[in-house]
Amino acid sequence: MDLKNLLIAFHSDEDGATATEYIILLILIACFVIAIVKLFGNTVSEKFNDANDAVVSEVTF
Repeated sequence: MDLKNLLIAFHSDEDGATATEYIILLILIACFVIAIVKLFGNTVSEKFNDANDAVVSEVTF
């Protein structure tokens, strides 16, 4: 093989491109989840605490 064919083969090799795209997609999803948790975390926690308090007040031992 000459240098031209090696460069063409190297340029057309896209094995790592798919993995890189999946990593970028995973990072974007993780950032979205972190933003949602930071935005709604306290509200959801308060709702769970209210539900827990309601259940505990009804249960007697």
